[in-house]
This record gives sequence, C-alpha cells and structure tokens, in this order.
Amino acid sequence: MRQPIVLWNTQQHSDTVIDDAGISIKKSLLGPSLAQTAYHGQTPSCAPPVPPLAFFCIMALAPHTEQLHAIGPLRVAYKDDALSRLCLSDPTIWATIAQVMHPLPDHLHHLGLPLADHSLPLLQQIPSSYHFSLLTLLSLPNCKHVSDDTVSELRRINTLTALDLRATRISTYGITVLSRSLSVSWDDDSRAGLWGLRILSLHSCTNVDDKVLPVLKTFPLLSVLGVSE
Repeated sequence: MRQPIVLWNTQQHSDTVIDDAGISIKKSLLGPSLAQTAYHGQTPSCAPPVPPLAFFCIMALAPHTEQLHAIGPLRVAYKDDALSRLCLSDPTIWATIAQVMHPLPDHLHHLGLPLADHSLPLLQQIPSSYHFSLLTLLSLPNCKHVSDDTVSELRRINTLTALDLRATRISTYGITVLSRSLSVSWDDDSRAGLWGLRILSLHSCTNVDDKVLPVLKTFPLLSVLGVSE
C-alpha cells in the first residue's frame, strides 16, 4: 500500500502571542529537517583534473589551422596533459599541434591521410616549414592502381617533391596528363599541381617512350629522372 504524501502544514503548527507592547506576533514551527540524500554517480576523488589552458587554445585554433602561419610563429612547450582529451586523428587538430607545440613525440611526427580525405585541400594551404610539411615523398612501385586513368589524382598533392612510379602501367600520355595539372590562379597567385616535383622515377615503365622528354620540361624543378631502356 502506497503511503500518502503529506506536506507540512504550518497552520497546524503555529501560535499567536502578544508581546509586551501589545503587538500580536504569529509564530510558526518549521517542519523537521530531511535526511541528506545519498547521490549515485558522484564525481570520484580520482577524477581527471580540468584540462590546462593549452587544451582550450588548441581547440580554438584548430578550425583556423590553415591561417596560423599568417600570425607569426606560435611555439609553446609540448605537454601531454594538454593533448590527453584531443582527437589526435583529426587532421586539423594534428596540424594545429604540429605548428604550435614543440618538441613533438615520435608518434605525432606523422599522420597518414587518404588522398580523398576532405581535410587535404585545407591542409595544403599551410606553407611548408621546418616544423610542418605535407607529404613530400610518394613511392608507388609495382602499384597496379597507378595508370593513365588514375595518375591525375596525384595533382592534389601539391607539396610532392619525389615520386616513384617504377614498374607501373603509366605511359607517356599519363605523364602528359599529370603535367597539364600545373596551373596558376592569377587572382591570388596560388598554384595547383606538382610544381615542386624534383625527383621522378619511371624505371621499368614499359609504356613510357622518348616522347616523354619534352613533357618533363614542364615541371620547372625536376632535376633527377630515373628511366630504363
């Protein structure tokens, strides 16, 4: 049987008295104090501390990671506690940490991204520096996925300086397609394509012939070429 809820009735626990000046005073008796409720799921005594200020700074800077270079060097000492709650697999978080914290531990020196990652175009707006750079070496020897139809996807890696396409199905036409990706935007003087390519290996690419030589001249910094007879 359920017990009814009974509220404390002050009318039943009140009294009227008259003081020495003849003034009536009504006195009410308050209800008894309740026992302290034991709450479940209270914060344990070993709960992690509040994140340091560096944590909140990283979170605030990450949405603008491609603009950090414009405000000058931002170098702060690396601290593990600042990164303990950050998603280090998020490219914008990682790029922000790489630009503002030093020295980084070995496990933060590199971050692998697929070419289709939506953050890649954003990260490529960050100028390469001593502390941060995107992929500069890509080795794809004997890769069956490299062909004239797919090689144009490499144009998105505009920081590439060395490219190894040994023993792939690439042909002279494929290299021509790659060279045509070189472009300049006259509005903001930005460049797209492999302008920084310095080393190219085409060893054992049987579909590449002598007609590729004039095409290779379109890469202005290309200085090392690996080919086979």
